[in-house]
Amino acid sequence: MPTYRIAGHLLEGVFETTQSEAKIPDAIPGFSAFCLEKEKTDEKPLLRFETRIPLHNWTVEPQYRFMFEPFLCDFSKREDVYLFRMALPENNNPWLVEIHPEGDTFRAFSNLNHFTPDFALRFAVWIAFGVACVHRQTVAIHASAILYEGKSVLFLGESGTGKSTHTQLWLQHIPDTELLNDDSPFLNAAGDTIRVYGSPWSGKTPCYKALHAPLAALVRLRQSPSNRIQRLNNLKAIGAILPSFPPEYAYDKILPGYIQDILSKVLQQTPVYVLDCLPDAAAAKLVFDALKKDGRL
Repeated sequence: MPTYRIAGHLLEGVFETTQSEAKIPDAIPGFSAFCLEKEKTDEKPLLRFETRIPLHNWTVEPQYRFMFEPFLCDFSKREDVYLFRMALPENNNPWLVEIHPEGDTFRAFSNLNHFTPDFALRFAVWIAFGVACVHRQTVAIHASAILYEGKSVLFLGESGTGKSTHTQLWLQHIPDTELLNDDSPFLNAAGDTIRVYGSPWSGKTPCYKALHAPLAALVRLRQSPSNRIQRLNNLKAIGAILPSFPPEYAYDKILPGYIQDILSKVLQQTPVYVLDCLPDAAAAKLVFDALKKDGRL
């Protein structure tokens, strides 16, 4: 069974898709960069994800309900087991995932199979891995991440606010800049330094890099008729960061505590800015100069 190292943690699983029934590391595009084919380790996987397990649909009230592509999704909990369901409207055969704690690790059982659409399989694995790794002070964040001289900057914002556009401006106009991830990098706060990791989940931009770097700054973007950057105090910084963490965690009794611990560590070490901006090179240069001035880059 292939094993992948993502955000410093191990994920074990065989993922079969509509593209291929072969049990190969890259059955889901982008996962091969994280496969441990050449690395031998006795470390226990944080999460083992299993497919083709017969599961019975549950009737637990969802903690959080949302749409993902055409699917209606429910995130819920039964005792200490997290439950995730995806279903097309008026479909009585949903895709189901049960995420069970096993000591300090997790095991996910799912009825997903090679008929499951690729994007749905990717998302289900992201949900399960996210639940497991947040217990290890690691969390996915909705952001576009760049690398510059061994450090990472995260650009936050709601979908459509221009995160990808802004990072492209860095790639075009700030020398030595590299895109790390364009949708779901991970923050790992388990060590002394907050680190940003690339991941196999990168939205519509195929950027799957098994790289990581210390977090230099977070910048929340807001569209504006002019360019202006401002460093936020801690209270406003919390409001700038929290919406970028997985929203389904907020409705659980346990997960928000882990998020608060991660957020506290981030705020202790890392400045947070808000950028009112146009989609132009001057906006990228403004952020770059501000981070240079503050000694972050």
